[in-house]
Amino acid sequence: MGGRERGPAAWSRLTGSGAAASIGLALLAGVCVLICVAAPRASLDYRTRALHRVLGSLSAQDSSISGSAGFSDVSQALDHQLLAGDIVAARAELARHLNQLDVPLRPPAAGFAGLHTNLMVASRAARSAISGGLPPQVEILYRDQLTADSRLVDGRFPATAVRGRHNTVFQAAVTPATAARFSLRLGSRLTLTNGITLSVSGILRPVAPRSVFWSTDPTAATPLTITSGTSGRDAPPYWTGAAFIGAGELPDLQHQLPDQSQMTLDWSFPLRLGGLTADQATGLQQSLIAGLNQAGLLLKVTYLPVHVELSTGLVQSMGSFVGTDAAVGSLLALLWVSLAVIGAVVLLLGARLLTEHRDGELALLRARGAALWQLAWIALRGGAAAALPASLLAAGIAVAVTPGPDDPLGWLLAGLTVLVALAGPPLIAVSRHARRRVATRADAPPPRRDRARRLVAEATLICAAAGGLVILRLQGLPAPGSTSFFLSTAPVMVAIPAAIVVVRCYPVLLAWLLRITRRGRGITAYVGLARGTRTSLSAALPAFALVLALAVVAFGAMVRAAVVRGEVAASWQVTGADAAVGQPGSDQSLSLGAQQAIARVPGVRHTAGVLNADGTIGPIEIGGTPVEVVVLDPARYAAVTADMPGPRFPASALARPAGRRHGPVPVLTSPAVAAQLRHSGNLMSIGYQDIHIRVAGLFTSTQALAVPGPVIVFPQWAAGPDPLPPNLMLLAGPRLDKRALDQAVHRTAPAAVVTLRSDLLARLRSAPLPVAGYRAFAEGTVAAGGFSVLILLLTLVLGARSRDMTLARLATMGLSSRQARRLVIIETLPSVLAATAGGVGCAWALAPLLGPELDLSVFTGSTLSVPVRTDLIALAIAAGGLIVLTMVTLAVQATVASRRGAGRALRVGE
Repeated sequence: MGGRERGPAAWSRLTGSGAAASIGLALLAGVCVLICVAAPRASLDYRTRALHRVLGSLSAQDSSISGSAGFSDVSQALDHQLLAGDIVAARAELARHLNQLDVPLRPPAAGFAGLHTNLMVASRAARSAISGGLPPQVEILYRDQLTADSRLVDGRFPATAVRGRHNTVFQAAVTPATAARFSLRLGSRLTLTNGITLSVSGILRPVAPRSVFWSTDPTAATPLTITSGTSGRDAPPYWTGAAFIGAGELPDLQHQLPDQSQMTLDWSFPLRLGGLTADQATGLQQSLIAGLNQAGLLLKVTYLPVHVELSTGLVQSMGSFVGTDAAVGSLLALLWVSLAVIGAVVLLLGARLLTEHRDGELALLRARGAALWQLAWIALRGGAAAALPASLLAAGIAVAVTPGPDDPLGWLLAGLTVLVALAGPPLIAVSRHARRRVATRADAPPPRRDRARRLVAEATLICAAAGGLVILRLQGLPAPGSTSFFLSTAPVMVAIPAAIVVVRCYPVLLAWLLRITRRGRGITAYVGLARGTRTSLSAALPAFALVLALAVVAFGAMVRAAVVRGEVAASWQVTGADAAVGQPGSDQSLSLGAQQAIARVPGVRHTAGVLNADGTIGPIEIGGTPVEVVVLDPARYAAVTADMPGPRFPASALARPAGRRHGPVPVLTSPAVAAQLRHSGNLMSIGYQDIHIRVAGLFTSTQALAVPGPVIVFPQWAAGPDPLPPNLMLLAGPRLDKRALDQAVHRTAPAAVVTLRSDLLARLRSAPLPVAGYRAFAEGTVAAGGFSVLILLLTLVLGARSRDMTLARLATMGLSSRQARRLVIIETLPSVLAATAGGVGCAWALAPLLGPELDLSVFTGSTLSVPVRTDLIALAIAAGGLIVLTMVTLAVQATVASRRGAGRALRVGE
């Protein structure tokens, strides 16, 4: 036997009479394993890239841990003068503590250890460094990595200091920007307070200006102007700069500065974040929190314990990412588990097809005395020969096409899928040949005992699903970084009773339709419905898979719609209108000229000024409870916020009473403030004026007011004839000219901040992590649609023999091709419509069941609740998509079947 013949012969020995069906099972197993492995890996890659975008937007200081301690605290804990080696040793001990808590640190050379002094006045500085008559101030820096993080432009690095009788001359190095501002060159001297003189020994240039070495202290590389005092921009600014000294000069610095509180020790520990994945973000956040709380204690370098304050800006960024990623991960885990279950159903249908093709072979072996375990072994061997190589190849392809880290959930689901592919053929074969059935048809109803067992099994599944949903509601959301079994399998638990109801109710409805069509003259509808009635009892698995696929797709669409609504609501909450100029509570007022210029910007339809003022509840003389007072024009504010979602602003409640000049002023308050006003006699104060008020209404949300906490909305007409100018101006106009608005604000109110709701909404919708979640969910939706097509095809193939025989016999009696296609549609479409109804009901139930367990507010970055609501449009689109897929699949299958002709079916027989 040649090599070309050995392969097919070996394949035939393993698969028997099901060689072609085994290839089909292999393809199905490969597709299912590919989706199980590739989909979670791809989603993890999307989320990881989103994490790296977040990390890439951070400064070097935010992506490192900074430590600081008072110089006097450390020096007093030593028994000798503090030297540069002690500072470096302290950094090594702190790094060891952080490593023990699993904080990923870069090598020590990436950070630094050193100190800085307070700013000291340079009284004899050059005129170029004097601003507004104030002399500049300079701080002295020591960094152990100065030679590694800078390059000499001229001169040499500082090394020694020379003590004089009244002062000490320190060698110092400065950057070109500092030298230019202070008019320094090699050999120049700069006299500071405390008897310190700096002699420029070198001019150095930063190697990496954005590194943590240069970004921790902004004046290290470039001089800055500082405004002194508390009078704001009216105070004259002064220049500040920095100069570096060497390690050998630290003892002289301590001698010259006996007040050691003027010096602070600094350490920097850059974090190693390059290989971080999204699944590791939660662990990193926990390690950072533990490191900040526990690692900052020096025990070995000093004789007495010294506390070092550790901080990093990464904790806040990671906290926001972890919260959003947990919500995205919960949704995606729900999707992947549902897809894996649908894939398992597809494999069971493929195993059933394979078993039917080998039914005659196995029946013959059973008749010759083969035991059930032998039949199981034959079926297992043939199924494994097909499924295992295909699964391994699919897993390799999945890893190759989805570069990035592995997702453990994907491999778990793939393993379970392979187990179903291996266990399906032997279990189905044993169940079919466990005992001989006396029946005239293969599709005859099962015996009474089997029907009773089926009822018990269905009742058990329904009770188990209900119990799982109850546990889900009791447990709530899982901790960030973890996956809840009950949350991930919730769609499956809802789909189980829905599919059982569909399978039980579908034959009753079909029998009723059959009685109606029996009265008609046409044969197509009657035969199609009759065939559908015969196959209804074996449609449990396809119905369950279709119900689950439709439910997942529809629920994903409802979640997306909920997030979109939440993003819109969050944008309104932040800006309060289509655009906002200024900020609530700001001390920058908008003059009348600025308001008029802003109102003339093209596209602005309505404007409203808002003033946030401090007030109290109760009379001035006895003090009172502080409260935020929002002064506005009710009518104009209502016009600006008319397009805002939610209830309309009650402008009529704050209208000026007609015919009365005196009396209580109507106001709107939050519920807590209203209760306090009743105890204070409805008296409040603004500034130095007591005002009698009347609560005209309550509101439970500060949306569009941007004022947290207790608040009173006060009408502008009651603020007197000359009210204070507003510090916030709200604009209505979805198509306003942004460039013209920026120019008007820059010209009339340069300190005001312009916020556009459209810009904020665009940032929310383009956030990297939610976008990654939407992309992964879209890919999962496509996979669910593909599985639905496979289920429809397998269902048609399982009934192909009987259907072809029926069509062939009817064709000999004059049945046209058009009538044959209509018969196939009538036979299959009612079951799909029933599954569609079950899927719609399942998705409808998922909204109230899973909605409260999903925290979608993290997608919007606000505290507003984002509920999942039943979306009829999403349900209709999902249901229509499934029906369209069904019609296309049936049309293709009918076309293929018609080309085979009736003669072939009649020759083969049944």
